[in-house]
Amino acid sequence: MKSKSHKSYFLKEDCKSDLAWDFIAEIFQKDDFGNFTLLQSYFDSVDIDGFKDHELFIELRKLVFTKVDDGIFRYYGERDPSLKKIIRNLKLSVRNSDFRHKVRYEDGFIVVPNDEVQELPSMPEDFMRIKLCFRLEEQMQIPDILNQVVNILQDQSVYRNRFSLVILAKIIRESFVLIHDESERKNLKPAADKQLLKQDIEKFLNRSVDKIKRDVAPGYVKRGKIETDHVDIYFDTATDIVRDDLTEQSGLSQFDRIKTYLADLEYEQFRKKHRPVLEYMVKLIRTDLIQNVRNDWV
Repeated sequence: MKSKSHKSYFLKEDCKSDLAWDFIAEIFQKDDFGNFTLLQSYFDSVDIDGFKDHELFIELRKLVFTKVDDGIFRYYGERDPSLKKIIRNLKLSVRNSDFRHKVRYEDGFIVVPNDEVQELPSMPEDFMRIKLCFRLEEQMQIPDILNQVVNILQDQSVYRNRFSLVILAKIIRESFVLIHDESERKNLKPAADKQLLKQDIEKFLNRSVDKIKRDVAPGYVKRGKIETDHVDIYFDTATDIVRDDLTEQSGLSQFDRIKTYLADLEYEQFRKKHRPVLEYMVKLIRTDLIQNVRNDWV
């Protein structure tokens, strides 16, 4: 996504790598005697007697994440004070007693308590951006936005239930502009019209559906995985599911969705025959759509 000045808020991959090394360089600085002074000081303050290798690794990881986190905070604070403020307010909101049992901050991530399925992929930035944009209201403050983020993470099972705090701050920064009211208190106001956003999503969705249908359907029909007269039904259903998922319109299950096209379908038949194919098509369409959004907005 770009600002009105057409400057991307995203860092290039090579820039990210350089910054990461800069942020942790202090950890590996040596004194005149070749000692890693910061590492030595850190581990001297930790009772590591009896620690196993993986426990030592966890302690080192904590130190690295702390340095990276501090570095990111300073980096954005120097270049964009408003982003620094959002990051700080997100951290304060996470620590607030109202969120104590809903979310925690860990290793640079906002994590909801049930983040247990670690083999799931991380939620793409643009998926969170799209979902959050449809929930934002003009007078929302950071705690309100954080509450919506928690709900987004909890109300899905495709991705891990955690999200980078800095990336979230960037999404908020991109989606809102700072304004002043009569008391000069800063509020956040949506920068994009939701109707235009819906139109954009529909455009990207149709493009992705056409591509996946063109690339996948012939092979599935040829191998007998789907019947020819079911191709349109599968893709119409998958389109509805992805649209609902992103714009939070109906909340119907996949089974309910496909029954709008196959009224006599029984659940057991859906589970055995249709669900695996439908879920795969939904995944392909969603992935392609998110990539298209990113290519267009960044």
